[in-house]
Amino acid sequence: MKQKINLDWIAFFRISVALFAILSLVAFWKDIPKILYEGAYIKPELLDALTDSYSPTTYSIYTFLQKYFTALNFDSMICLFLYIYIVALSFLILGLFTRVSAVIAFLLQMVIYKSMHLYLYGADFFQTMTLFYCIIFPKSLLSLDYVIFKSKQNPISIKWSLLLLQIHVCVIYFFSGLDKGIGINWWNGEAIWKALNSHNYNGIISVNSLNVPDFVFIIVGIGTVTVEFLYPLFINLKATRKIWLSLIILMHLSIAVFMGLHFFAMLMIILNLSAFYFPYLKEEVSSEFSLIISK
Repeated sequence: MKQKINLDWIAFFRISVALFAILSLVAFWKDIPKILYEGAYIKPELLDALTDSYSPTTYSIYTFLQKYFTALNFDSMICLFLYIYIVALSFLILGLFTRVSAVIAFLLQMVIYKSMHLYLYGADFFQTMTLFYCIIFPKSLLSLDYVIFKSKQNPISIKWSLLLLQIHVCVIYFFSGLDKGIGINWWNGEAIWKALNSHNYNGIISVNSLNVPDFVFIIVGIGTVTVEFLYPLFINLKATRKIWLSLIILMHLSIAVFMGLHFFAMLMIILNLSAFYFPYLKEEVSSEFSLIISK
């Protein structure tokens, strides 16, 4: 028997965010000794001195623990944090002890990434945000928590969680578009030219090799401002949702291809698909699968 049901956007969000966190960590795994360990290019104590004192870093935690465990090795502590972080993310993918796993992953991500704050960029801060959402969002039926513990779902919680995510994504794009539109650089193509050329060495395709006419930079700049600024309106209209979603995903794919900001593009696509694709996607599936996909 076939039936129409909504695919589980919470499961997609949780699994994608956890996989993204693991991939982003693996991407610089070989450089961790140069960034986080005691023999790093910039000493941990110096990085710690350049941060605020409101949230802990690996060095501040080490300094505190060393009072009680004098034999504690700094590099060993870093390794322990990293492996616990990976285990927590793996549990999050499986949906096992989802809430606890999300809390541990969120806290360790903040500690680890704040400890190398001079190396961070936008995607890392968005990663913190998405892990926080994994804590407060309801548990998915597509998880080991549901299979083992028969976790229940509250439809009202799912509704308000989706609304929160959608509002947040809309706010991000609206103010990003507003900020770009205030100056002249995005209207005359200068901002696009600078962005592409300053990251030209990272991109899969070199803009210099394409001999792009100046008017293309102008069109892309105006298009970017328009798509972002009007995102909250057209993404919420049923008639234009797919068009605007396609445009915004195309924009982020272009960022990955031409600028090499692969992880930023990947995370923004995950946010868009979670907020405005999977919640509205309906597929015909066999009724025996209905227990593992949210209604």
